[in-house]
Amino acid sequence: MSDIAEKSVIGCLLMDNKELYKVYDILKPDMFHDPVLKEIYREIIKMYDIGQPANLVTITQAVESESYTRQYIGQVLKECALLPLTSAELKSYGNSIVKDYKAETLRKILSQTQVSAAGVEYQIADLIQELESLKRSEKSKSKKLSTIVGDYEDQYFREKKEAKLYTGFSKLDDITGGLEGGDVIVIGARPGVGKSAFTSQIILEMAKAGKRIGFYNLEMSEKQVYERLLSNQSGIRLNRIRRAIQFLGDEKERFDKANRTLEEMDILVSSGTKSVSEIRNECRHQELDCIIIDYLQLVRADTRYQSRASEVGAISKAIKALAMELNVPIIALSQLNRTSEMRETKEPTMGELREAGDIEQDASIIILLWNLDNEDKTRKGLKVDKNRQGELGKIVYRFDGNEMRFQETEEVPKGNDGFKTVRQPTPFD
Repeated sequence: MSDIAEKSVIGCLLMDNKELYKVYDILKPDMFHDPVLKEIYREIIKMYDIGQPANLVTITQAVESESYTRQYIGQVLKECALLPLTSAELKSYGNSIVKDYKAETLRKILSQTQVSAAGVEYQIADLIQELESLKRSEKSKSKKLSTIVGDYEDQYFREKKEAKLYTGFSKLDDITGGLEGGDVIVIGARPGVGKSAFTSQIILEMAKAGKRIGFYNLEMSEKQVYERLLSNQSGIRLNRIRRAIQFLGDEKERFDKANRTLEEMDILVSSGTKSVSEIRNECRHQELDCIIIDYLQLVRADTRYQSRASEVGAISKAIKALAMELNVPIIALSQLNRTSEMRETKEPTMGELREAGDIEQDASIIILLWNLDNEDKTRKGLKVDKNRQGELGKIVYRFDGNEMRFQETEEVPKGNDGFKTVRQPTPFD
């Protein structure tokens, strides 16, 4: 049955690549028993992730190697394509492969289990862990920051949503003209500059406007995300939230008020490492208005690549494809390399995006943050270095690290330093 099921899955996908979503969240390449079918399925996933067609020609070229000749691959693909299939059967065949894989894996686990009285407690714990891993569902692991306010109210906001989303930073919104479905917005900065805090503030502003946000924080725990959002919303210093044992002054009132406000926001929070496919599976049915990924270099690839640059490039293209598929803007944070630290001026360029791959090409908007003053870390520079649909520009912010909050200023550095006022015409007008 397994052989027929595996060939049937490939045959269905050759008929229509778009049907892959039916098994994407349950069927992984390593679940295939036949080694050539495993590689064929892996390449179909790769092409699906970057929005490229998977057909007899493209698959044969991708899989051809010393192990598998072009003639052999072509013969296997023809056998799959000639099976009497309909796309309606795809999920059934996929589930069959998954069940066979789980059964075989369980047999291996049990056969390899060595029991000894001395370490029996550790052996039981290891066995339980392996079995739980095998049983674990591929369903959404996202957790809401709060419960949904109400079915009718949520429906109202989804029906009334505007074509564009805004960050809540007026000068930045004037430059970008708002964010649209299909946009990929990359925010780059060196570690410690404040890109996560800046993005958290955008999340809160969007949520206050009634938008539904999917926040994938791959670097921090749920507790750390909550503390940052709470500090920004309450105005209570982050260190006090983390360490204080009693309230001072009006802190109790501000603390309670901020928590009530956060509970009313429609934010989904997911922590821990994710692949683009896992993010896609979680977001596909959530009807989100915006997806935030912090940060891009921590996204896990679904397949292996020859170089890290190729891997990040594929991840970037997959994120762009996801933004187009779901018709939502995706904000992806990115680390910068150390190039700017070696210059007298610390102003970065988009060429400094770490492991850039195709990030520059795939992004609709690239925003860069940096410290304007080595001594005064509260002064931040922001520039829109790429804007496919609008102008470029620079803004000066004040950053309160205690409350994790950015504030726009009217400041223009001495000598103008290439900064311009937002409303000033540019060559892009």
